[in-house]
Amino acid sequence: MAGNRHKSAYIAVCRGILLSAAWAATGCTNGNYMEVYDLPRAGWAEDQAVVFTFRRDSAAFCEADGEWIDITMRHRADFPYAALPLEVKGVTPDKRFWTDTIAFPLGALSEDGTYRWAGRAYSNHYDITHRYRSGIRYALSGEYALSVRQLTGQDTLRGILSIGVIASGTQAADIR
Repeated sequence: MAGNRHKSAYIAVCRGILLSAAWAATGCTNGNYMEVYDLPRAGWAEDQAVVFTFRRDSAAFCEADGEWIDITMRHRADFPYAALPLEVKGVTPDKRFWTDTIAFPLGALSEDGTYRWAGRAYSNHYDITHRYRSGIRYALSGEYALSVRQLTGQDTLRGILSIGVIASGTQAADIR
């Protein structure tokens, strides 16, 4: 009986070593790139795109369903919208690109006319994160860029304090 337990433990250790070696060989690190940009106190200008750059060192992916990208937002409690329209543009290492227009949900209007904010509440602001894309399969190694711009139609949007991106299976791009 004790011999079987030792044998099982030995097999488990060997599997762990083999999985670690496989991840090292494929460049699969399961790391996540995260960056948050604090917007100016004066507000987020309509023509100001916030750009995030990250890199993938291998075209392999670790998660069975592919990788994912989340967008995170911090806003004041008196923000005037329950959803924030955003334009998200992505650029791949071979300069192909895509553009999405999304409504980033921040909360819901209640029957009494006040907002019930989603996310985590703090004394004077809320933090919320939503999945932007999932099932991503990076076809190329190299640097990717993601830019985010507000589409409210206001010259300067006040009340958004910061915006961020979390991209699974990637790391920060080299600083130039």
